[in-house]
Amino acid sequence: MSINLQKQSSRNLVLSANTQAAYGGVLADAALTVRQRFDPSSAISATPGNRTDKESSGKGTEWATDDQITSWDTAGTIKNDADTFLLGWMLSLAFGQETVVGAGPYTHTFTLPSVTATMPATTIYVEETNDVKRKYADMAAKTLSIDVPERGAVSASLDLVGTGKFYPGAMEALPALAQAIYLLGSDVIVTITPAAGAAVPFNGRQKGISIKLDRGSAAYESSGDGLTSGSVASGDGKFSVDLTIAAGAVDDVNGWFESGIRCSLTIATNVALPYRFGFTFPSVRFNANKVTNTNNTVTWALSLDETSSIQVGAQAAISAFVINDTAAFLAPL
Repeated sequence: MSINLQKQSSRNLVLSANTQAAYGGVLADAALTVRQRFDPSSAISATPGNRTDKESSGKGTEWATDDQITSWDTAGTIKNDADTFLLGWMLSLAFGQETVVGAGPYTHTFTLPSVTATMPATTIYVEETNDVKRKYADMAAKTLSIDVPERGAVSASLDLVGTGKFYPGAMEALPALAQAIYLLGSDVIVTITPAAGAAVPFNGRQKGISIKLDRGSAAYESSGDGLTSGSVASGDGKFSVDLTIAAGAVDDVNGWFESGIRCSLTIATNVALPYRFGFTFPSVRFNANKVTNTNNTVTWALSLDETSSIQVGAQAAISAFVINDTAAFLAPL
């Protein structure tokens, strides 16, 4: 028997900047335009739910004698070094609301909807082997995680959840692999502005940064929808930021923490660069600060979350932006 094992490098992932006009639809091949590099641990899967008579009496055996599929669920994770398209795609789905300015490069600003609970959905095409190829429709963001190292590429991971709908079959042709523009941790600057104080940039003192946005998304189950769900809805949203800053001879961040001083926080790529990303938190109070030792230096491990961050007027408690060559995300087709 001849066996033709499949290399992981032969897998393919194709994304779209567009969203589906409605749940239950599926994007056409023409809208799936970005052949995306991805970490091999990335995967999307479909899982059936079932009922059996395992716990029933009257069968003459302790084991099940019948079985029936009662539902389908789809979920997965896509992760990789963050290029400008991939991070914009992840941010757009995770936040769900976009404003675009510019004529190329384009500046996309992302905020959270104040009313709508239905998450934007897209279609993702996956080739796992030479034979297993399918589109996953109705895929929505659940949790976005971004890690910013001192050196090297920013990494991004997006957990997704769908309604259970997937469609076997190959695309007519894969799009060409485009040159990616990666975002580097060494270009990211943390700036903290204490209330009634001056902005303090921490390049030269900042270490690693982790940002997480959890929309609490889940398939919205309703009777009458059949074996798959009708949509994906957001839940109780949460976010968190963890960052480490080296202590200076004159105290600053620890004093702000101990005094409970509210600060504005920006984490953003150097403004001199043409392709950028960033986050803004207009009013935060650090809710944890731990002294640590990093490379034989005293450092402060600071953290904040949605419980210590507030909205200021019309400025949301968290917002993000990315500058890239994509004209728009979230345009429905």
